[in-house]
Amino acid sequence: MASFPTAVRFGQRVATGFTQSRRVADLAITRTGKPIIRIKGGRSALGGHVATVFGATGQLGRYIVNRLARQGCQVVVPFRDEMGKRHLKLTGDLGRVVFLEFDIYNTESIEASVRHSDIVYNLIGRNYPTKNYSLADTHIEGTERIVEAVAKYDVDRYVHVSSYNADPNSGNEFYRTKGVGEQVARSIFPETTIVRPAPMFGFEDNLLHKLANPTTLFTSNHMQEKYWPVHSIDVGQALEAMLYDDNTAGQTYELYGPKQYSTAEIAQLVDREIFKKRTHINVPKVILKPVAGLLNKLLWWPMLSAEDVEREFIDQKIDETAKTFADLGIKPGDISNFTYHYLQGYRSSSYYDLPPATEKEKREERNTLSSHALDALKEFYAERDSHADKFSKLKEEAEQNAAAGKPLSMDAFTEDWNESQFWYSGETANVLARELLDGATDKDVVAVVSAPSVFVALKNLVSAAGLSYPKPKMYLLEHDQRFSVFPEFVFYDFQQPTKLPEKDTSRAL
Repeated sequence: MASFPTAVRFGQRVATGFTQSRRVADLAITRTGKPIIRIKGGRSALGGHVATVFGATGQLGRYIVNRLARQGCQVVVPFRDEMGKRHLKLTGDLGRVVFLEFDIYNTESIEASVRHSDIVYNLIGRNYPTKNYSLADTHIEGTERIVEAVAKYDVDRYVHVSSYNADPNSGNEFYRTKGVGEQVARSIFPETTIVRPAPMFGFEDNLLHKLANPTTLFTSNHMQEKYWPVHSIDVGQALEAMLYDDNTAGQTYELYGPKQYSTAEIAQLVDREIFKKRTHINVPKVILKPVAGLLNKLLWWPMLSAEDVEREFIDQKIDETAKTFADLGIKPGDISNFTYHYLQGYRSSSYYDLPPATEKEKREERNTLSSHALDALKEFYAERDSHADKFSKLKEEAEQNAAAGKPLSMDAFTEDWNESQFWYSGETANVLARELLDGATDKDVVAVVSAPSVFVALKNLVSAAGLSYPKPKMYLLEHDQRFSVFPEFVFYDFQQPTKLPEKDTSRAL
């Protein structure tokens, strides 16, 4: 009979044999024949992948570098500025993050950055041109050099981070160069994975912090640009997932948040979170665009550029054929849930320690009007009641004047462009009324459409004593119910202009 230790060792061998059995179908092989290695991860983990991240010193770079280094990947970070890359040293363990100085015009430095890599991420991009790099230099020529190096050393994967609305035929220079860059990447390396993120928010973003900054004064288009803001962390998670999913090769992904916002709506979120009201002055595009372009050339620090002004008039368009977060198994977060996390530093000392609003408080806030809204609502109702009293008196006065043959007046009516389409001065209305009566007879019918001031002038001319004007039958076809004080009023829906009321207006001159 076997001893107990012997039985334990035999059981361990049997269990080990079952749990470690592997088959060819369990392996994920890339196009170059290398297996995709998956490990549990951790700061000191050692994986088998080498990844190069161009543009890692930007906003999105820290999120993908940290995720890759945490999974045991060795991350190569090409850089230009020694001080700009220092924060990335802490994203991985000793030896996990390797820095190589490079220049986008230096092909040898680019090749040195990618020659040992399994995957290359290109995050390089610029919102505005500089004296050394135009948008075409950054988005087209730079992409071409990087992709040529990737193809030369037969790198497994290339992930090209572009932009939403990227289109080679766009009238905006930023979107156009981004679109051409995508075409260049695919023409050289057909397996390129293209990623088009929406406007991103996070640390050092150009969205929340820009709106919270008191120096951001001038805007255009009344901040009505619409887009689906996306969390930088979610985009970083998606980029990491592409390393371990070879099915993403050759695909196009549009990564955007769950809800559409306008810039004005996000500005309201920012003001509510920091307990301050930031001032935003709307400037016409024809003025702001050339001024922004001139300042961007004269000053050596980044400011509002002409491209930024142009993009304020272009809403984000979703490509329905592109894949999204759902294809990667990721659920993106809504910007309203992260404003406290990123904007607390903009609060004054009086509100700094206040916790973020709870879900209940957010719901109550949506159901409760602010003091300004309540005051505006009270003013609206008071004005409405005043107009009601005014027009009840007007109706009595009009009836009395009509009976006594006195002239009518338009002074009591307030011009409303939502109702009456044509509103003329007294002099112009009289000229038009005389033209209508010229050649008319008492048997004719005159219909005045959406021009009540002309109708009043017409009635005054016909009823005026001592004038020999004909007295045709008259109608006022009008959408504004206020003019129902006139017996000749006929409701007319100007949204259906060909549908005339059922009266003898069809015989009108």
